[in-house]
Amino acid sequence: DMSLVIVYGTETGTAEDVAEGLWREARMRNLPARLVPMDEYDIESLSSEQVVLFVMATSGQGEFPPNARVGWKWMLRKSLPNDLLREVSVAVIGLGDSSYQKYNFAGKKLFRRLVQLGARDLLPVCLADDQHESGIDGALLPWKEQLWHRLQAVYEDISLTVDPSMAPLCKYTLRYEEQNDVNGRGDQISLKEGDLRVVRVVENRRVTAEDHFQDTRLVTFDSRGVEGMDYAPGDVLMVHPYNPDETMAIALDALQYPDELLDRPFHAMPTDASIRPLPSDVIGDGPVTLRDCLRRLFDLQQRPRRSFFELMGTISNHEAEKEKLLELASAQGQDDYIDYVTRTRRTVAETLRDFGHSAKEIAPERLFDILPRIRARAFSIASCPVKEKGSVQILVAKVQYKTARMAEPRRGLCSTYIARMKEGEEVRVRVRPGTFRFPAVERAVVTIGPGTGVAPFRSLIVWRSVQESGSSMLFFGCRGRRRDDYFREEWEELQKSHQGTVVVHTAYSRDEEEKAGSRRYVQHVMLQQRTQLMRLLVEEKAFVFVAGSAGDMPKAVTEALDLMGKEADGQDGFAARLEKEGRLQFETWS
Repeated sequence: DMSLVIVYGTETGTAEDVAEGLWREARMRNLPARLVPMDEYDIESLSSEQVVLFVMATSGQGEFPPNARVGWKWMLRKSLPNDLLREVSVAVIGLGDSSYQKYNFAGKKLFRRLVQLGARDLLPVCLADDQHESGIDGALLPWKEQLWHRLQAVYEDISLTVDPSMAPLCKYTLRYEEQNDVNGRGDQISLKEGDLRVVRVVENRRVTAEDHFQDTRLVTFDSRGVEGMDYAPGDVLMVHPYNPDETMAIALDALQYPDELLDRPFHAMPTDASIRPLPSDVIGDGPVTLRDCLRRLFDLQQRPRRSFFELMGTISNHEAEKEKLLELASAQGQDDYIDYVTRTRRTVAETLRDFGHSAKEIAPERLFDILPRIRARAFSIASCPVKEKGSVQILVAKVQYKTARMAEPRRGLCSTYIARMKEGEEVRVRVRPGTFRFPAVERAVVTIGPGTGVAPFRSLIVWRSVQESGSSMLFFGCRGRRRDDYFREEWEELQKSHQGTVVVHTAYSRDEEEKAGSRRYVQHVMLQQRTQLMRLLVEEKAFVFVAGSAGDMPKAVTEALDLMGKEADGQDGFAARLEKEGRLQFETWS
């Protein structure tokens, strides 16, 4: 096939957004292009393509995202000849986050394997980093410019400049329903595997002291009779949030659509075979309304990406705003972008408000091109599947902070949605396998989970305690006994009833008893308990699992293990050896 094929591997949807942006840009540059998720691409036809662009996210601990795993396995086959792809030109964009230890591993591995199989690389792999001041666009924009130039050799008709007044094709046309045939708003959806399921909130309990600055919730959902909700310890619950009222209000105010239009049902018809229908598990499969989409589909609290400004600038008719929008989208405008978006954590809704003349000119079908989609967020399941049959629990810390320049506090979309959940409310979720590989239940485990990192280990240790298991040791860390010592009573109970097989050690970093300057974190308590710990690791060949935030903690834990290993046998690199044997595993989030 002569057309440029863009294949993406995505978990949270960012790779899909990037791939779609590339597809749209290719079309505007006069290139024939196809857009395919990796699990729908016929990987065996790879050798007959002319040019393939891969957009590959890295999930968890350096792994391929779920929808790319089958394709990757095929590419690893020993029987594939090393000149298999000699006729194919390839380029790879890796999407990652440099606060993780295995940064962008999937993109790097994929690129290496393509070259091993004889592919011609158009460019070195693009390593996009979420931690960069302008996010993934920091690496992506300059790389893309080079890409179009390189493709000139293959596609002579490519246009290297895009006319800024030329608006791209709309992804959907909206076919409005006549008032009288609005029967059966389709909420009875036939669910496919991987779709969101509807569960109800049983309880939303605050588990931090009322006077503690951090609001953490233990949320229980009723999943009885809902198919696809079985889970094992270590699994993850994906929660699809909706926009809060105050953010909706800002966007509605900027867009100025009349109520009649907001509530008028329509079907969104894709204008091209590469465009997927709206996700029925989020929005139902009958007709939808703009109000539904603004509440449930579009992420109005995300920070706007450069492509948002580019599209808005392209379609704006207001001279001053148009100039400013296109400036913010350009490579030269990077400092302005960082000032306007990154430092203030400005949202999509606030940006619509700031560019009000342009916002009120946006045609409804254009929203689907301009606004980013809400993506489900991942939370480790905190409940034991045996003990809590028919329900599932997550532990969520609410994200809220002030920035110097914004009057309104910044709030995380999903944690705000969860903090406000009412009993009986319907919520859209799905279960996803976690990345931890737990050993047979007889083996000893050591778990290290400060803060909300304790969630998967509550699931695991309670589940192990129901069976005849080997020892389970937990190192937990929090601010103080009376503030945020999650599950303390439960651990005390469990240690009494399972004397010696369940052991919990807690590090309190801010309790009054601690002398100033001697804050204790999990790694300190590990070193205090080194005799017990090394006995488990050396004699019982225990497995070690670490969960929590991706900052300094994983490194500090690794250093503590190395120190203990060196004391024991004089050798360096204890943690690396454990990791190589699969006996040290991390699951961290930023």
